[in-house]
Amino acid sequence: MAGEDSLIVVEDLIKAYQGRQELAIHGISLEVKEGECFGLLGPNGAGKTTLMGCLLGLLTPDGGTISIGGLDPNDFAVREIIGFLPERPLFESWMTAQEFLEYHHALSGLDRSKRKQDVENMLVRVDLDRDAWQRRTGKFSRGMLQRLGLAQALIGHPRVIFLDEPGSGMDPPGVALLREVLMELKRDGATIVLNSHHLDEMERICDRVAFIKQGQIRAIKSMSEESDYPHTLRVRFAERNDNGSINDLFEIVTRDTGADLLELDFRSARLAVTNSTMAALVIRKCIEQNIEVQSASPESTSLEHLFKETAGGLLRVSNEQNDLSDNHKEDNQT
Repeated sequence: MAGEDSLIVVEDLIKAYQGRQELAIHGISLEVKEGECFGLLGPNGAGKTTLMGCLLGLLTPDGGTISIGGLDPNDFAVREIIGFLPERPLFESWMTAQEFLEYHHALSGLDRSKRKQDVENMLVRVDLDRDAWQRRTGKFSRGMLQRLGLAQALIGHPRVIFLDEPGSGMDPPGVALLREVLMELKRDGATIVLNSHHLDEMERICDRVAFIKQGQIRAIKSMSEESDYPHTLRVRFAERNDNGSINDLFEIVTRDTGADLLELDFRSARLAVTNSTMAALVIRKCIEQNIEVQSASPESTSLEHLFKETAGGLLRVSNEQNDLSDNHKEDNQT
């Protein structure tokens, strides 16, 4: 039974493609709460984009059900509240960026008198160079198309936003901008379904992440839970240290924190820590031992470990997924 705060409910979803022996989606069941950022993670060909196509009503499932706000995805009332950015957007190449957004502003039924200002505000929001506003989209780079696609997805102020690899082709400033926009949407209460391979970004943005392989959900992880997977923490020193003294100091750090020292030289150390609490304790102990820390940053995260495990075929199912699976077919488990 769906939770009262669930906006998107998927039950026993099946999707097959003609000519393929294996199902693209095999008995997927999940719920996305209103105001939640829900991530889809898995190897290429796992079924993530197919699942998103079904959620959007662009593909017709061969079995199971989908509801968004209690309605079918093809219902006009649902389409009015949805925004979508595909992985490879293909826009009308003869239109300029501004013309394209004005067109979608009109399709959204927004106030015509505010169209010019709304479009300009959105182009500024996605940080598209003003010089490109009057350029035809057929001349755009991949990253510019992604920015314009994000603007198009948001122009109608959607309540539910589907993003399929939104950072693909974006430069580092573009990825940082995307993170800021998504965090702003979360603060505004939007519901987001995000398919991405940027694991560090997903860990920062998502509330929960579903791990998909061969058309099945293998795990659902809440990002608020501490992970028992080791993280790798890199600590860089502000100045070169004497080898003997730094060894002695890190013996104390690892003894007092429980972290494992993986690598140590004159300028940096790499340690295995089990969670963010241990990482913070390592940094504090370094400072207490008068080690001049220049920076401390993770080199791997719990999502990386879970991705490798899921892609490798091992099953790690959260209690939440067990609860869902009990009500569905036995072949939805591994």
